[in-house]
Amino acid sequence: MKPLSAALSALVAATFAALTGGWLAGGLSRTAAIAAIVMGLLIGTLAWITTPASQTRKPGFWDWVMITIFALVSLRAFVWLIYPAGDSLLILSPNNLGDISLHIGLIRYLASGVPFWPESLILTGVPLTYPIGADLLNAVGEVLGLDTFRGLIIAGLIGSALTAAALWMWGRAFAMAAFLFNGGLAGFVFFRTFAIDDFQTELVWKSLFLSMFVTQRGLLIAIPAGLLLLCAWRDRYFRAHPSLPLWVEWLLYASMPLFNIHAFLFLSLVLLGLFLFRPGQRASVFRLVAASVVPASVLVALITGYFSATSAMRWLPGWMMEKEGLRVLWYDFGISLPLIAILCVAVVRQKDEEARFFAWSSAAVFLLGSLVVFAVWPWDNLKLVIWSWLVVAPYLWTNLLSHIHWLGRSALCFVLFFSGAISLIGGLDSRHGYFLARKSELAAWKMATIDLPPTARFAITPDYNHPVILLGRKVVCGYDGHLWSHGLPYEKKYATLTAALTGQTTWAEANALLQADWLARRSFDPIVTGSTPTADSPGIGMLYDLSPYLKPSPDNQSGQPRPPRPVGSPW
Repeated sequence: MKPLSAALSALVAATFAALTGGWLAGGLSRTAAIAAIVMGLLIGTLAWITTPASQTRKPGFWDWVMITIFALVSLRAFVWLIYPAGDSLLILSPNNLGDISLHIGLIRYLASGVPFWPESLILTGVPLTYPIGADLLNAVGEVLGLDTFRGLIIAGLIGSALTAAALWMWGRAFAMAAFLFNGGLAGFVFFRTFAIDDFQTELVWKSLFLSMFVTQRGLLIAIPAGLLLLCAWRDRYFRAHPSLPLWVEWLLYASMPLFNIHAFLFLSLVLLGLFLFRPGQRASVFRLVAASVVPASVLVALITGYFSATSAMRWLPGWMMEKEGLRVLWYDFGISLPLIAILCVAVVRQKDEEARFFAWSSAAVFLLGSLVVFAVWPWDNLKLVIWSWLVVAPYLWTNLLSHIHWLGRSALCFVLFFSGAISLIGGLDSRHGYFLARKSELAAWKMATIDLPPTARFAITPDYNHPVILLGRKVVCGYDGHLWSHGLPYEKKYATLTAALTGQTTWAEANALLQADWLARRSFDPIVTGSTPTADSPGIGMLYDLSPYLKPSPDNQSGQPRPPRPVGSPW
């Protein structure tokens, strides 16, 4: 536990220090980045010194099998997270196209020196509403000279190593398999077609590794930190030998909103359960929560735009069945739900208080996540449901499957994990590789905007992989999928931008709402009134200065347009 405690404490402390330094300095400077690294090293060292040494069972055969598989899967997923193919940049996973574009933009945006708390990268007139912890860590590396893409790969590999260690601590080989191979019955079509593919990609309960861990960068810290806290609470409240210093518990729990709000919600529900059902431990739980209220509330306020983002919480029973109906319960989840139901009964008969608490807590959170939606996009609710599965996994083995004859146990494990394993292999094979951007185009736009301040805002055609976003430049309206899923009030601005881009209104009229400094138009974008390129215009695009429209003149309500700036390829 010492290495995991030290590593996670260092990363979280460095993130806090970067946030504080960026705020005090008016932006993330090189000095603030170095101070964040130093603070992380100091806190990590302190965590190593104060965390008691623990006696853990050595990995067995199946543990080493799962550690090896986890390492191979992580190397494939993250070394090829983003990679060049000639002039193109490709993404391995189609699930990650939209997400990685936003993360690349956020990292470069935070590293550009914009004041903290930053304005939104993807919408005019609102603060940034996103858990930026993982991207802020990468921004520290960016400021210190680490290449963006290389930093993403390094972060993914470090997060994978921490997650594998935390899963092994929590439930050893079975917990690691539950994370990598979750699934139901979809993959059994293999025995009819003998084709390997991600058969779960269109289902609700799809591969957690491919659909969440690779795409949601905050989980690289949130999952290992959350599992470490669960290990600590299991030891402290059920096994009577605290394994983690209270200050480390506080640091990891109070900082969780900066990385993943759903993980923070789940951990808070676990603490509520401990307070209600472990009366002898109420004082300890109360102290931890009381010490965390202020910092956690501040972080929640920041990542929700001071609670300005649209509330996503709503009663929506049966959201999982919207596309598949009742089939989702047996086809998507397979035998996992019946096994969990049997476990919840078995732990009562076994009189195992620890197993009963965690099994019933998991079942309660799964039921809550099935009835109440905590995200604008209902599928995002699985960011909460995933914790139910991870938490219950060790007890499925120790309190249920391990008591069955080895033949029956092997058969149940095969049915439980085969579909997920097939989908994971199919989702990582060599057939994948999806276009993200052209290096020459990114270089051209970077050269064209290099002298513009980081606070400048651009009007663009709202594509998820627009080069202006990938360069970390603020835009009037970004990709509507991001805007909607983040709960931002974008509809009026999006409609106004679309009207201006297609010539239905003038920029003089539109810019009162949009507040754009520049129009970034690619050669294949919709025709814009007054900005049609000539035959001599470069093939990549043009930049149009819209700042005159921000300061209307008395006679025509707008300033005089300035000559456009060409964006050509420097290659």
